Amino acid sequence: MNRKEEIRASVIRCGKQALRGLLLYVLPPVLCLVLLARPIGNAVRASDAAVFLILLGALVCTGLNLAAYRAVRKKHPPLLVYAHGACCLLATVAVEYESLLNTYGPTSTLAVIGGCLALAALLLYSFWFASRKGTAAHLTALVIWVIIGFVFVFMVYRVWRDIESKTAGIDTWIILAVLLALIPASFSPLIRSSSLRKKARLRAVGLTEGKIIQIVGETHLDRSDESVTENHARIRYTVGNTEYETKADISKITTRWFGRKAFVGQTVSVHYNPDDPKEAYVNRIDRHFFDK
Repeated sequence: MNRKEEIRASVIRCGKQALRGLLLYVLPPVLCLVLLARPIGNAVRASDAAVFLILLGALVCTGLNLAAYRAVRKKHPPLLVYAHGACCLLATVAVEYESLLNTYGPTSTLAVIGGCLALAALLLYSFWFASRKGTAAHLTALVIWVIIGFVFVFMVYRVWRDIESKTAGIDTWIILAVLLALIPASFSPLIRSSSLRKKARLRAVGLTEGKIIQIVGETHLDRSDESVTENHARIRYTVGNTEYETKADISKITTRWFGRKAFVGQTVSVHYNPDDPKEAYVNRIDRHFFDK
């Protein structure tokens, strides 16, 4: 396949994915909002309670959509599905806000809720773009993070101004709650991966001796499609007369300082899960390895 055919196939594949996304994720909620815009407007103008009841109903529908996705696909919904749910809720808020724009309804509260949903959607999209390969995706994630930074500063200023002028109301406390939730949410990918590693280590209560059989360099592509080489120590250990193999991180500086052959044949402590001995870990090998 020549270059032109590759480009043509890539364009066709992207076009099919875009069309599929349009039909599945964009068209249905847009049609629902167009058909329900007038009933929603009449309801929220007639009663302030209807504003929050409709939002609650939209939230329940979003939750059911996530549950259906998990039941059908047998896996957790990806970030794009969560972002889509946040955008659907944001569209519902926008319809209600427009319906109450010239009235004395809870427009300020709707504006705050809409801003929080927009912030949540941006956060989810930034995580998704950051997880993609390619410079363009990473630049997009960076731009989104800059936008989130400006919004964060504005929200902090709003809370500080309301508290200083002693005019803090329910909207102020909603914004403050979002700010407090935004900090751990920003680091949620790191927190999740750290939590998974911690759970795996808590299960690894078994201890045995392993032997380093080889120091290898594994080359892979990072998110920018650049080649990166990482060194690992292959370690063989035995549990119940069965041999297993795991690996441990080792820095390039350490291997250059002592040489790879110096580590081969050395013993290390291996922590393993008694219920599944294949699940094991070894502490990182550093320049203090031979001190003991």
